[in-house]
Amino acid sequence: MIRFGIPSDGALHKDTIKFLSDCGLNIVRPNPRNYTGEIVGAPGVIVHFQRAGDITLMVENKNLDIGIVGYDRYKESRDPQIDTKVLIDNLGFGQCKLSFALPQDWLDVSNFADLSEVAAQLRERGLELTIATKFPRLVSRFMVERGLNYFSIVPISGTLEAAPAMGYADLIVDIISSGNTIKQNKLKTIKGGDVIISQACLIANQSTIKTNSGLQIECDLLTNAINSYLESRS
Repeated sequence: MIRFGIPSDGALHKDTIKFLSDCGLNIVRPNPRNYTGEIVGAPGVIVHFQRAGDITLMVENKNLDIGIVGYDRYKESRDPQIDTKVLIDNLGFGQCKLSFALPQDWLDVSNFADLSEVAAQLRERGLELTIATKFPRLVSRFMVERGLNYFSIVPISGTLEAAPAMGYADLIVDIISSGNTIKQNKLKTIKGGDVIISQACLIANQSTIKTNSGLQIECDLLTNAINSYLESRS
């Protein structure tokens, strides 16, 4: 029996349920408090409802065989030493961007090159550019790849948008969909400041599926149903 993890919370939860239903993979969950469910017509699949941020780790740890997760979370959390793979990289929902957002009154900063100059000026004064984000790996890699080494990531678990106004950080890097929230908090995006474009994707633990023919069959049934729907829609 293949263990299929889907988000139990956040923006992806309802969209995932609807998407799977559109694919002909209707989930039966007898009680909303149950953390497991079944797919009609697929007795070899057990659905596990898990926090979106935990699904990548659970696939890596072999607690789940496959899962639907945001591509941004997958790239942030994944361990490159473990044999996980993106089976379908764009399921057609959950689109968003992980982007830099800084105070609107930084009038002279409109692109990433301007931000690099700000970081250099702070460095000359013995300071570092401080960034609040829940994606430290992706942000650090993005900065270093662009030659900006003088910065520090500050930890935060709550709402990011208030961090600059509170003086907790100079700017934030956060998931942005419509952009309305950052505007309401007097923040702005900059050209060249998109760290990653994200959407919902299907991931799998390759090592467990490849070595078990039963799991491979169930995985193929699920991916074929999903791919058939995506092809028909396009």
